Amino acid sequence: MELLSWLWWLVLKIVGLAWGLVWFLLGGWVATLAQIAVIAFLVFGYKYGWRAAPQELLARAGPAGRYLWGWVRARSPVSLPERAEKSVRRPHGRRKEPGDVNLSTLLSVVALSGLLLAIAV
Repeated sequence: MELLSWLWWLVLKIVGLAWGLVWFLLGGWVATLAQIAVIAFLVFGYKYGWRAAPQELLARAGPAGRYLWGWVRARSPVSLPERAEKSVRRPHGRRKEPGDVNLSTLLSVVALSGLLLAIAV
């Protein structure tokens, strides 16, 4: 009987760990969507009044939801190899040269150099 309780404890710990990982990954999205909902309610409440705001919000949420669902379900007409080939090209047909460095890389190098100088001094 003690073996069953240990197995049950192990199953609960594994499920709890999986749930914690899922909530960690989705928690940011949930918080963001909640903040967007609060802002939408505030804007609609200010514009239409607190009594009419929920009806107006729901009336506008339907078409927006259908648009988003259509966007999620849409397929790209361009095949993946063509898309990957297009992403390598630069505007106006310019290709990346070996000496080209973007601004982000330059700023990272400057920050690391500053840290090294601060440590050395």
